[in-house]
Amino acid sequence: MDKKLVSERAHQLESAIRSLKHTKFITTDKSGLRDSEKYILLMLATLNDGQPVMPSEVANKLDVTLAAITHHINALGEQGLVSRAASPEDRRVVLISLSSKGADMARSLKKSYWKKICGIVEFLGDKDSFELITLMTKISAYVKQAGAK
Repeated sequence: MDKKLVSERAHQLESAIRSLKHTKFITTDKSGLRDSEKYILLMLATLNDGQPVMPSEVANKLDVTLAAITHHINALGEQGLVSRAASPEDRRVVLISLSSKGADMARSLKKSYWKKICGIVEFLGDKDSFELITLMTKISAYVKQAGAK
């Protein structure tokens, strides 16, 4: 591709990505939670089949710092959505898990999220959905490869 066309397409792609991010299409709901808190609830519901996990496991999975997770876990704990407990194997280790209120919220978020994802597939149709999946998979592979350099 010619450099001018690459630059033009890169600007268009950047604009499209920014536009999608700002729509908050995936995370819009009435929970009042920050997007990051929603992701943590969803992660706690899926990691280790919903069993208690160490905060560092959540941080690693979401690729954020432990300090950031701790901050959000504190906020979620104040709202009664997560709880902390000492590990039965090693009392120095803190485990976090969803409270029943948090599990209900995570189910609601997951249901809403899945409905929106299915809506995208229906809107795009089979051919365009498959093409989008293919392209996003390629982009993910490229970003991982470029990040390793």
